[in-house]
Amino acid sequence: MLPTTSPNSNGALDSRDTARHTAGFKRYKYLRRLLHFKQMDFQFAIWQMLYLFTSPQRVYRNFHYRKQTKDQWARDDPAFLVLLGIWLCEWK
Repeated sequence: MLPTTSPNSNGALDSRDTARHTAGFKRYKYLRRLLHFKQMDFQFAIWQMLYLFTSPQRVYRNFHYRKQTKDQWARDDPAFLVLLGIWLCEWK
């Protein structure tokens, strides 16, 4: 589990917590996870790919619920990106 950030007494985040929320740090974390295949959820990524063709509303609803509960649209797991890359290479 990731550590939570807590504001200082004046309500501002300290510099270490602020650096954790930058786009560059999030991109670094995401790209670093490309190397950990055992931790990727390929079953869920395949589910998303199939349902994008058959029932996109269902996938959107799933992302909408994720946005409401975790306050983020994107998944932390790059399995979808890996499968999409493989599919595009095979399709070529």
